[in-house]
Amino acid sequence: MSKPQSPFKYHNYIERFAASPIAIAYKQIVEPYFSLIQIFWGLAIAEFILLLVKPIVNLSFLEIILSLSIGITTCYLGYQIIGDYFRLYIGNSLDKGRKLDAEFLLVAKFSINSALVFIVITIFAVTHEIDIFGLLASIGIGGVAIAFAAQKILEQIIGGIVLFFDSPFAIDDYIKLPDGTFGRVESIGLRLTKIRTSGKGTLVSVPNNSLTQENVENFTNAGKIMAMVHLTFPQGISIDQKALLHQLIITASKDIWGIDPRSTAINFSDLNAADKMQAQVSFCILSSGNELSTELRSQILQIAGSKISKKLDEFGIAHEIKQPSEAINLPINI
Repeated sequence: MSKPQSPFKYHNYIERFAASPIAIAYKQIVEPYFSLIQIFWGLAIAEFILLLVKPIVNLSFLEIILSLSIGITTCYLGYQIIGDYFRLYIGNSLDKGRKLDAEFLLVAKFSINSALVFIVITIFAVTHEIDIFGLLASIGIGGVAIAFAAQKILEQIIGGIVLFFDSPFAIDDYIKLPDGTFGRVESIGLRLTKIRTSGKGTLVSVPNNSLTQENVENFTNAGKIMAMVHLTFPQGISIDQKALLHQLIITASKDIWGIDPRSTAINFSDLNAADKMQAQVSFCILSSGNELSTELRSQILQIAGSKISKKLDEFGIAHEIKQPSEAINLPINI
C-alpha cells in the first residue's frame, strides 16, 4: 500500500504557490476587484437568461440595458486592472533598477484601453445587429486611403507592444542588429526604438516591428576574459614581416567562436637571446554574466593557437607557440 501523503507537504505546495509572482500579481491586481467581477458575472447570467426567454417574452429594452451595463462594467474593470498592472510593472522595474520610457508606457496603456473599448463596442454592435462595419465602410475611399496609410504605423505600434512584453532589451542596453548597427538604446517608443551608435555617436531610429523580426544581440550582461598566446620566432623580423604576421594572426583567429576580433592585440618584443623575437597575442574571450569555465577557455585558446600555427606554416614562417594559463576578467569594452 502506498504511504499517505503528509498534509504538511500540500501545505508547502500552497505556500510556494502563494509566494509565486503569479499569485502576488493576482492579489495586487485582481483580488481588489473581486466584488466587481461578481457583479459582472451576475449581469452576464441575467443577460443569458433574457436571451433564452426572448422568443417567449419580448424584453428587448431590458436586454439592451443589461448589455450596456455589461459593456460599461467590462470597460471599467479592464481599465482598473490594466492601470494596476502598469503600476505593478513600474514598481518592480524600479526595484530592479531598470530604466523605463514614460512616454512609451503612457501610450501603451492608452492603446490597450482603447482596444478594449473598441472590442466591447464591436461585440455590442454585432450582438444587437448594428452594422458597424457597414457604417465604417460608408466613410468611402478616403477612409480606405487612411487605412492604408496607417497600416505601417499600426504594425510599428503592435511591434512596440510585443517589445514591451518580451523585453529583449531595455534602455541603456548595448545591442547589435543584423545590419551592423551597434550602440546604446536611448529610448523605446511605441513606434520607434532609438539607438545611439557606438563610435560615431549618431542617433538611429529603428521601427519596432522590424526589431521583432530580427535577431537582436544584447551585449549588456556580457563580459570578457583576456588570455594570451606567446609566439617565439628564431630570427629577427622586419617591419614588413611584422605587418604580414599581424594580418595572418588576425585572419586566422577572427572567425573563432567566443573571441572578439575587435579587441585582438599583437605586441612584438626582442628576447635576450640573439636574433630572437617574441609576439604576444592578446585575445578577448567573450563570456556571459556567469564565469566562463577554465576548460572552455582552454579549448578556445587551443583552437586559436592551432589556427595561427597552421596559417604561419602555410607561409613557411618558423615559430614556437606557448599558451599560458593565466587570464584576466574584464568588463566588456563598448
